[in-house]
Amino acid sequence: MKNKIVVVEATSTAFGYLEDIRELGYEPVILESYLPDGYARRNLDKERKVKYSHISYPITLIKEDPDYDVTLREIKALDPLLVIPGGEEGVITGTRLANDLGMVGNSYSNIVNMTRKSLMHQSLKKAGLRHIRGTEVKSREDCLRFLKEMGTEDVVLKHDHGAASVGVHLVHGRDELLAAFEQECSADHNMFGEAETRFLLQERIFGTEYIVNTISRDGIPALTSCFRYFKKRMPSGAIIYSGEKSINEPDEKESELIDYALKTVCALGITDGPVHGEYMIDKDGPVLIEANYRVMGGSAPSGWLDRVFGYHETEVILNSMLDKEYHDKFRQRAYRPLRQGYIKDFSSAVDHPISSSGIIPILLGMKSFYSGWVDNAGKTDMLYETKDLETETGCIYMVHDDPEVVKKEFELLMYIEENYPRLLQSDGPFLDPPEDASVITPEVLSVLNEDPEVLAHRIMEYYRDSATGEPVVPEILLEASPYNRRILELIRGFC
Repeated sequence: MKNKIVVVEATSTAFGYLEDIRELGYEPVILESYLPDGYARRNLDKERKVKYSHISYPITLIKEDPDYDVTLREIKALDPLLVIPGGEEGVITGTRLANDLGMVGNSYSNIVNMTRKSLMHQSLKKAGLRHIRGTEVKSREDCLRFLKEMGTEDVVLKHDHGAASVGVHLVHGRDELLAAFEQECSADHNMFGEAETRFLLQERIFGTEYIVNTISRDGIPALTSCFRYFKKRMPSGAIIYSGEKSINEPDEKESELIDYALKTVCALGITDGPVHGEYMIDKDGPVLIEANYRVMGGSAPSGWLDRVFGYHETEVILNSMLDKEYHDKFRQRAYRPLRQGYIKDFSSAVDHPISSSGIIPILLGMKSFYSGWVDNAGKTDMLYETKDLETETGCIYMVHDDPEVVKKEFELLMYIEENYPRLLQSDGPFLDPPEDASVITPEVLSVLNEDPEVLAHRIMEYYRDSATGEPVVPEILLEASPYNRRILELIRGFC
């Protein structure tokens, strides 16, 4: 009996496949993707180390050989039941292996349409679906010609093969476009370490961005989940993700988006497996930004997805790939998430040192906090400017039975990050000192010099104990600035 299932690059949310495989009574095998030295390779090495530290059982781990035939023979010798692409880096090899071994999966002959963003939109055009106008550019002249032809100043420059918003530039006008093009050309490779000669230039769509996740069998896609993105512009001009919200009761436009997304999956030639699609809704309706043949990213915890939707992505994907009847039943069920879920992505506007994070006690005191991480002194002593998903400084998952509770706490975190970043991550006190140095007593100085995480924890404990005894923050500090009083009110609100 075949009892092994191979996951090609078990990182991010795809790490959840391993436990699901074991729950189904099979043996998981990790095939690590081969990547040349580069951005993705360095990030993968770090993530693998963290993910593998959570594996508490013996597991077969194979490293992909640069010679594909060597890898094919090694995987074939395992006689696996399935080969599944995990992270983005495993899509090409995972698809090819499944195809060559005669397993359920997509045709490898379609791989360029699945990984090249320019070809994705050509496929939509052929299918009569709305698509984004764009062209491959190889020179400054190509860039300027596209601007003139489109008659617009707002365009997007990106790598034709990329992920996680790395190397994506939202630019306005000739000068910004040429500067972005020169920057990417000087890199000589994309995030996967590949010699990059393909750059895609597209018209820019202004609207609200969404995620639509699907699972297909025999050419029929089924909706698994839908999220709305929250984004913001950084001082550098970069536009980054600041959060996501599960769509539990799609409105008319969101229902139209879901219908369009299912048609898009078919138009892209995806017959079997997951698609993590990113879409935009503007005044003209929904349109695909890009699609990825893999489970959603973000290291979404299975338990969090279970609480929000009543199931999790890797579970549904595995069962659908193993059993077409399961997929048929899943496809026919009503889409009714159980609870409201949010994801908060944290960021840093500039490079700066960090010694502590006062937000940690607040997160632990939240009613909707499920899990997550925030960079603090225990992980790093330096934060770098956030430019994309790979450089965010924290990510937490939130869910609650009462949608108003989780909404309020999410909005408070957004507010704190925007207005009180020192409380979030800093290398000094999050309270302002009095302007009059003569009133700074030893007690006041002690509070100002206290570790932000410890101080925030003590403040919350004080209010949880009904605010008895001497206040943690002396009144003189509250009188020093409205900023200090507001900080205290915010912390108290999470008690």
